[in-house]
Amino acid sequence: MRVFEAIADAVVAHGVDTVFGLLGDANMFLVADLVNRHGVRFVAARNENAAVMMADGYARTTGRCAVATVTQGPGLAVAGAALTIARQARTPLVLIAGDTPPGDPLHVQSFDQQPYALATAGRFVPVTGAGTAVRDVGLAFRAARELPGPVVLNLPIDLQEESVPAGTQAAPPVLPRPPCPLVPDPADVEALAQRLRTADRPVLLAGRGAEPAADAIRELADRSGALLATTLMAAGLFTGHPYDLGVAGGLSRPPTRRVLAGADLVVTFGAGLNRWTADHGVLFADATVVSVDVDPAAIGARWPVAAGVVGDAGETARAVSALLAPVERPYWRSPELAAELATADPFDDLYLRSTVDRIDPRAFIRICAERLPRERTTVVGVGHFGGWPNLLLDSAATDRSFVAPWEFGSIGVGLPFAVGAAVGRPDRPVVAFEGDGSLLTGLGELDTLARVGAPVLLVVLDDAAYGAEVRKLAPRGVDPDLARFPDRDLAAVARALGVPAWTVTDEAGARAAFDAVLPLTGPALLHVKVRPDVVQEKF
Repeated sequence: MRVFEAIADAVVAHGVDTVFGLLGDANMFLVADLVNRHGVRFVAARNENAAVMMADGYARTTGRCAVATVTQGPGLAVAGAALTIARQARTPLVLIAGDTPPGDPLHVQSFDQQPYALATAGRFVPVTGAGTAVRDVGLAFRAARELPGPVVLNLPIDLQEESVPAGTQAAPPVLPRPPCPLVPDPADVEALAQRLRTADRPVLLAGRGAEPAADAIRELADRSGALLATTLMAAGLFTGHPYDLGVAGGLSRPPTRRVLAGADLVVTFGAGLNRWTADHGVLFADATVVSVDVDPAAIGARWPVAAGVVGDAGETARAVSALLAPVERPYWRSPELAAELATADPFDDLYLRSTVDRIDPRAFIRICAERLPRERTTVVGVGHFGGWPNLLLDSAATDRSFVAPWEFGSIGVGLPFAVGAAVGRPDRPVVAFEGDGSLLTGLGELDTLARVGAPVLLVVLDDAAYGAEVRKLAPRGVDPDLARFPDRDLAAVARALGVPAWTVTDEAGARAAFDAVLPLTGPALLHVKVRPDVVQEKF
């Protein structure tokens, strides 16, 4: 048995049935063996960066450790942004990267892959010998699942062709250690309980890391008389609770902004608290902020906090609840507030300004709210356009149905993450929001979407510009035409690459397009030409 065959066996032994990637000299025989001998599904992307993003989207929607593969040199180099996104999101992901022969430093594709992998993914596992290859695969999977985060499994091309030494036994999968919830220090628990006893207007704010602890946080809120809120990444976590304020941050809706501005204590659970969540200090200006997180380095790293509790969100919430007597705060948890939250319409008081040839993006999102299936995966890309669906369209983080890969601020993420999400959860349609500038960085993945054939509706909100840059250049007196581009027929491009597409310029056209594409049974694209002068201040 050759090394690449032993590695294929080891990968499959870890439960892998889907691999994303792009073929090259240093991984093509491994991929062929995975497909032909093991029946693994290979999703071939058109760009290595997109392939890793697809794997990331797959992992986020399934909870499984994803696998991608790229070739040596430029194959790994192109994937740097995607690896950085996965690292910041702590996505469990193994990237099998081919490498040039160590004995050929003048190889045209040679570069030092280890420091690059460490700077992007953060973890690097080299396969250094035929006798240890299977063990190294196990170490990579274990690291990806336990950290969690991406790991580059580095595989030199010449080593792949070596024979596994006679008598080498196939190692069993290296299983990750079972998670052990981090129990908080009792003194920190008592201090947090005391803060909740003496607060007048407390809020419990949950992030994506607190999703498994939603019930415990909800119980703590009810016991302490606190209101509930989430970060954008955990949107919808407390849907149905009468005192759920929704998303906190620059994308908060008006009632949420008003209430949060009056809080005197904000306790975060598993939240990457940053300047956007605090809306640059506007929301929590008069509040004491306490952060609960399993990672002590994350507490106060991006936004100052008065105190921190190192512990699992659920363990901490339950421990604090056990120390509290039930508290009634009728002035804070009032029937009037519950009624306002229950009936709030994000589209109230909006002055919509569509023209004959360009639709107000808010008018389009209102139609989305009416027509899109509730059971869906929502993916929102990065850019000015992303403010509209995040602010106005209800999405649920529960059941891994909301993906906003904003961790690194990289554009061009919407389409590849949508493909990965659709492959991971074929039982649910995917609706992805992307901008024209973002889509044009990776048009080739429309071909991937067509080949995969998954039910993905890609909504392209096209303002013929890099909208965020336009809005930042003009106030400084710099000509914003630097960030504007000619109109392009993106629907025609999509159709040329195999994706059915419709162009939307007004509300009637939007409704007709939804009539044509729903229910969603395969890929489709709506090229929505939006007014460029409708500004979302917070995005």
